[in-house]
Amino acid sequence: MGVKDLWTILEPVKQHKCLTELQGQVIAVDLSIWIVEAKTLQLKGVTKPHLRYYDYFYVYLNSAT
Repeated sequence: MGVKDLWTILEPVKQHKCLTELQGQVIAVDLSIWIVEAKTLQLKGVTKPHLRYYDYFYVYLNSAT
């Protein structure tokens, strides 16, 4: 599923930016894989997987600055 070698294809055009540079802009995030993983976690007894992933995403974004 997905585009084979997508990250390799995008490597030449990727840009690292501070979150402050993105202020006031709209950022799109593909959450489909997180939704699938959250459903799997629910089957394993995690009651609020959406909060877990929100926390992980927040920490990841803040560590990038």
